[in-house]
Amino acid sequence: MSTPMRHGPSQQGRTPSQHPGAGPTPQASTPFSNPQTQAAFSPHGPRSSPQQFKKSPAARNSPAMAPSASTLGHSANQPVNFDSPTAAAALGALGINDLGLDALSMGGLVGGTGRADEDDRKRRMDEVIKILMDANSARVSNDSLERLAKQLDLDSIWEDVIGGEKNAKTLIIAGSIMSVEIGITEHIVNHAALAFNEPIAIVDKHVDRASEVLKRDLSLAPNQSPLTKYLTQFKANLKRLAALDKLSVSPGLNCHEAVAGIYESLVRLHRWDLEKLREDPSLSCQSEDKLKVYALCTRHGYPQMHTRGQVGLSLDYWKDRRKLPSTTVDTDDDRKTWAIKIGCGPINSMDYTPMNNMAYMPVRVSEKWIGPDIEKSDPTNEDIMSATGPVLDWLEPENTILPPTEKLKSEEGLEPDNPMSGPKTPEIVFLATFDPPVIVTQAVAMDIYKLCATEPHLSSATFDVLQFPIPEGSAYDPSEPRMIEHTRTVATFPAVKEGQTEPDLKTHMNTLHIYKPVYGQILREVPFSHPKELVQMLPTLRQYAFLSTLLFNSFKRQGPSDPKATKDNDKSKDSSVASTIGDDFSRFMSEASKQPATTAVDITLTVHPVTRLQIVFPFRSKTANIHIEVQPGGRVHIVSHNIFGDADERNGGGGGGGAGSANNKGKGKSYTVAQWAAMLETAEDISCWIEWIKCKLE
Repeated sequence: MSTPMRHGPSQQGRTPSQHPGAGPTPQASTPFSNPQTQAAFSPHGPRSSPQQFKKSPAARNSPAMAPSASTLGHSANQPVNFDSPTAAAALGALGINDLGLDALSMGGLVGGTGRADEDDRKRRMDEVIKILMDANSARVSNDSLERLAKQLDLDSIWEDVIGGEKNAKTLIIAGSIMSVEIGITEHIVNHAALAFNEPIAIVDKHVDRASEVLKRDLSLAPNQSPLTKYLTQFKANLKRLAALDKLSVSPGLNCHEAVAGIYESLVRLHRWDLEKLREDPSLSCQSEDKLKVYALCTRHGYPQMHTRGQVGLSLDYWKDRRKLPSTTVDTDDDRKTWAIKIGCGPINSMDYTPMNNMAYMPVRVSEKWIGPDIEKSDPTNEDIMSATGPVLDWLEPENTILPPTEKLKSEEGLEPDNPMSGPKTPEIVFLATFDPPVIVTQAVAMDIYKLCATEPHLSSATFDVLQFPIPEGSAYDPSEPRMIEHTRTVATFPAVKEGQTEPDLKTHMNTLHIYKPVYGQILREVPFSHPKELVQMLPTLRQYAFLSTLLFNSFKRQGPSDPKATKDNDKSKDSSVASTIGDDFSRFMSEASKQPATTAVDITLTVHPVTRLQIVFPFRSKTANIHIEVQPGGRVHIVSHNIFGDADERNGGGGGGGAGSANNKGKGKSYTVAQWAAMLETAEDISCWIEWIKCKLE
């Protein structure tokens, strides 16, 4: 495989602006156009350009090239509107300015091209080309792959496949230290492989998996049409590779190696976690897959390279429905995985400010971020006091030093602009991207940014607004209480009845109350200098990941167990209103004559100083009132209740108002309060949890 030299002669295909037009409404060049259009606009057609037609009177006056008014279906004095942006742009490029097309337009994007001056026409033409070149809407083809490489400032070169199928070609897309080789025949990709210029063991061992991801992005799925294969996923992955490639400095810094070094340390920490879990007698009956899930959600996360269709390093720290037996670390369905994507970024483009005006710690290339024994053998008293778990033996690798600037320039054959500069550290930092972004309170965000020595740019939005955005056009006053309503259907757990095979369904009217607005923040990305900073923030991230999941399942989810409500009772869309006494009274009066067949569930959210939910619902002849606290690590603690039995109080802890002998008659008297809390952790849904409580206690 030959790799193209950067800044070499261009061998790329021509852009739409280089193709001649043919016919009154020419179309964009794609490999799936009709034969006539393909002949006129194909890159394999005549090597002519729109500028040649503009300069040639013969071409401009040729009947074959200039459509008449009758051909367009209008008289010469009537305005013509074209729905196709390509048609309007092509006519302007062909110099057709004397047909009286005063109103020639393309939906506001290209308008009045018949009278526009050259600069205006060029600006609009650029907009058309930008739309046509958008790789997110481009299909996989020879031309679109070549254009994508150009957009990302990567070199590309075509090579014919000797002895292969007809029209079989190989496209090599290359940067400074990496290249992607793509085998393609008749616009159908059959091969894709990632390669690096220099052999590095910790990088090369992940190349095959990355190549599989890239090939899957480009190859057709079974029974898939080429018309529906887009470049969206491949563009995102190639962009990640190109970003690390551009930040690398040869010789001296390989950002791919720096990221792989962090993976090596994190994966050794994960293996140590698994060993400790295997030694736990209470987990001896668990499978290896469940131990991995347990380590992912309760220990130091689960690092993976090139997973879930994304190229790069991912530190997974939370997974929805983690306690279900069918959930594994690789389960790829609607069970969302919460992760931290680890990459690199330039210091000068950071949207954050280093704390105390100190410089960020630059990226370091090392695989020795933690000691070989993982745990410190002789921790100090300070280590023991500050640790919430085992004391890990974190190490501080040496700084990565770049060679002098003069040496780099002389190697590239350029004259130095400045005098000899000595060795220096790279102006690049590690960057952690939260996938998905995590909504936290502003105080929590400050703590996380402080871990990374970063001064954040804080927002002025409240936590509840970030979780449940205000509908457009709705009035909102943060100083007033807020109420969100959601009606859903949930499965109940009735006693086994003869001949019954499916559970009963019940409608829940969930109402979320926010009486004390608290400022919030969306964590999207943060620079960091050491992987220990990521590990330290995992318990907090899990806390708010679980809270977000709990609120989403209870107030937003519409799924198989949540069929659409009837037309008369359809309130499945989230509604956000500012609650006042007048509003509440009007609501009461409007509903007074109705007899809704629903279970009313009132939930009060408090996120400061601690994260708590008060859950109130009808239970037997009274009202159940349960206070739960979502703690770091995503653990649920029942603070108080008035429905669980005295036996639960003695066995499980959890204060407040036992239900006495009345509750001891229920079928759930053997459950402890801690077990009831664990059930909510498993269900991750307040409505389902309530129905389970009713099933066991009523």
